[in-house]
This record gives sequence, structure tokens and C-alpha cells, in this order.
Amino acid sequence: MTLPSTPKPLPPELRPREGRTGGAMGYSLGARSTAIGLGVLGAVGLAIAAMWPVRSVDGGQPTCIVRLLFDLPCPGCGMTRAWVHAAHGDLAGAFWLNPFGLVLMAMAAFAAIYVAWALVRRRPPERMLDLVRPRPVLTLFSLWIAWSAYRIWSVAQGQEMWASVMA
Repeated sequence: MTLPSTPKPLPPELRPREGRTGGAMGYSLGARSTAIGLGVLGAVGLAIAAMWPVRSVDGGQPTCIVRLLFDLPCPGCGMTRAWVHAAHGDLAGAFWLNPFGLVLMAMAAFAAIYVAWALVRRRPPERMLDLVRPRPVLTLFSLWIAWSAYRIWSVAQGQEMWASVMA
């Protein structure tokens, strides 16, 4: 008489991910939509930055609601111009306008490339979300808010250091 054998566990790549239910590989439809949405948003943002002429962002009227209402820079002030400058190869100018613009632009490029690669290779694009770790994201977000608070404070005090960003 033989005892029934225990079933072999699934390989790691076929096991459902913790905290996610349903869908391919244990991912939810919401996670898939989020990943694809981030990839498309990143690709569209990069394309717009590449097509937008540098001259128009440097000399045009401000479009930021916070800037128009309070005459102070918002945390994202200079972000659009930083993307446009970076897309046209001016990384130093982009860094001066908003250093976090380069970080966000790199993240957008990664999302666009990862999602496109995953869809072409017929892989779940939502695996990209597994690469996001809360601690580094919160640290980066905190640095961005602290830097923005300093910049807003310095402009409110009348310092001219950020005049080119607000121009």
C-alpha cells in the first residue's frame, strides 16, 4: 500500500503574488490598468517634452495655477520646463529649473519602456509595480517637498535665486 504523495508546489513565477487577486499571474485588473496607464502617461509626457520648443517654455506666460494665484512657485514649478530642456539635451538647465524633473522624467521613461517591453513580450506589465518600494519613494517625496518648501520660502522672503524659474 502506497500513501498519496503531496502535490509539488508551483514554481515562484506561477504563484499568485501576495496582496493581489485574480488576473494573469495573480494580479488584479486595477494593477494592470495602473501599470499600462503609467506607461502610456510616461510615453505621452516624453513625446510632448520632445516636441515642445525650448524657446516657448523659456519666454512664455506662466500656466501654473499656484503661480498665477499666489505669485509663488508650487512644488512642481519648473517641472515642465525641466522636461523640455532635458528632452532637448540641456540637462544642466533642466537640473537648475527643477532637479526632481529629471528624476520624474527618468521614472516616466522607465515606465514607458517597461510597459512597452512587457506588452511586446506578452508579460504582465503590472510586474513593474513590484519594483516600487515604499521607503525610497517616501524618502524621495520628502526630499522634494522639503526642497520645494525651501524654494517657496526663499521666494516669499524676496530672494532672487529662483527668479529664472518663476520668470
